Amino acid sequence: MTRPIFKFRSVPAVLLLAALPLAAFAQNSAQDSLLRRGGLLGGRPHASVPRAAAPRRYVTTADPGLAKYLHESINVNQLPASQLPDLYGRFIEATRAQRRQWSARDWDEASDALTRLNTRYEAVRKELSLDDRLTVRSYQGEFRTLQGARRVKDRVSE
Repeated sequence: MTRPIFKFRSVPAVLLLAALPLAAFAQNSAQDSLLRRGGLLGGRPHASVPRAAAPRRYVTTADPGLAKYLHESINVNQLPASQLPDLYGRFIEATRAQRRQWSARDWDEASDALTRLNTRYEAVRKELSLDDRLTVRSYQGEFRTLQGARRVKDRVSE
């Protein structure tokens, strides 16, 4: 009797690995068909082309939560997609710098500000390149990780 090459536990993993090229092909072909039909507006900027720095003044109906953490007036609802990754980056930098002094209320306010940023991101994310979307997602995850670590620390201290 011959022994099977794969154990039963590894079969799903092998199937998932085998399906990866098919998933990538399906995603690329869907994007190509959108491009052919004119579904995507504008082209993606090439990675070697530097992006211009985002202007830092947004005045009308500014978000007070973001203004508190970024020390500038920002209207999230009017923010262009191209400026979102920079704004997320500055928001996370402020979070990293201030997190040790924050109370539970400060964390809640920062979470609310991030929720408003996330709402704008969802509205304009298709205008961003894949790299920018991954950057934004990593910032979102980092914030939630820092927030969760603070909650755990508070519970352990009690």
